[in-house]
Amino acid sequence: MYAGRRREHWLHTSHLMAMLANCHRDPKRQRRPFDVADFLPVDLKSTVRRASGLRLNAGNLRLLKPLFTKKKA
Repeated sequence: MYAGRRREHWLHTSHLMAMLANCHRDPKRQRRPFDVADFLPVDLKSTVRRASGLRLNAGNLRLLKPLFTKKKA
């Protein structure tokens, strides 16, 4: 039970740290965005896999636009 609680707390903290680091990241100096696994202790890194998401570009955003805009009736 302790191990599960410890892992959950570290995942929560690592998500916040990755988000904060990515907000202040200089894309010219570090091309790859920070991931949750970058901020986990060594013993927990093997339990978390790296994120594999889609990059946002104009085509992807064009597909999302209808979800967030109201249609004129």
